[in-house]
Amino acid sequence: MEGIAIQMDAVRKEYRKNIALDGITVNLHENCIIGLIGANGSGKTTLMKICAGLEEKSSGEVLVCGADITKDISASEEVIYSMHDLPVGKSYRISEILKFYDITYPHFDLVFCKKMLELFGISLKKTCRTLSQGQKSLVHFSCAAAARCRVTLLDEPFIGIDIEKRKMVYEILLRDFMEHPRAIIISSHNLSEIEGILSEMLLLHRGKMVFYQDMDTVREMLFRADGSKEEVMGFVEGKETVCTREKEIGCYAVLKGSVSGKTAQEAKAAGLSVSAVSPEDASVYLTMPEEGKELESLWEN
Repeated sequence: MEGIAIQMDAVRKEYRKNIALDGITVNLHENCIIGLIGANGSGKTTLMKICAGLEEKSSGEVLVCGADITKDISASEEVIYSMHDLPVGKSYRISEILKFYDITYPHFDLVFCKKMLELFGISLKKTCRTLSQGQKSLVHFSCAAAARCRVTLLDEPFIGIDIEKRKMVYEILLRDFMEHPRAIIISSHNLSEIEGILSEMLLLHRGKMVFYQDMDTVREMLFRADGSKEEVMGFVEGKETVCTREKEIGCYAVLKGSVSGKTAQEAKAAGLSVSAVSPEDASVYLTMPEEGKELESLWEN
């Protein structure tokens, strides 16, 4: 299907009694950098592995580049799944890993990969057992980026990488995406750090999809209104409210709509302090328990 990198229809994955994915239906666009966001256990890795053909779904349909990659070898060559620590023999040299990628992926740019590893200060003569966690992450990222597959799945790829090199990685990823457009899907716990390179965002919660939107829409999705409990509770009545929380002093509510929208302007007119909600905070507010009493229970007798 033109314009679609991954098509998922009612995809479900069960591990005995545990439901990892619960009826995911979504069309992920091609030529975008997509953030796959969610807490641990939300289904991010399972979704990626199913899309890469590394995990068998329980039901539903998945098409990657318009094909079932578990049956179409040519389509499977256009998909790469990479994480911070893949199961590679500890005695393998980095040069040998690069040879594997060069043979496996038809678009692999060996020269580009070597340049990246040189930039990161990683010798091709090193073996996997001698690498730190950050260096392992950098090796797997470099190989996945240089593969330039139509669908690149990066599963928590930045673990252990120091801040200076993470900034280099983000710059490399964005520049190479502009030079060689493809669908790059990144799962990460640090949304605030990668937000600037994302085109779109897919939020999962307990195996279900909360939303799939472009980043501009996500930034305008919610706003926060602060004030006294009486002011806030009086204002939110009848409004599309995501949550309300009491603070030590005062109260706040998170409502649907843009910070510049009509409802936010009404909140200002009512004397409330209005502020924008970042994509990272939006992902928290939209998946947090409704009552907000989960912490209070720690101190109950």
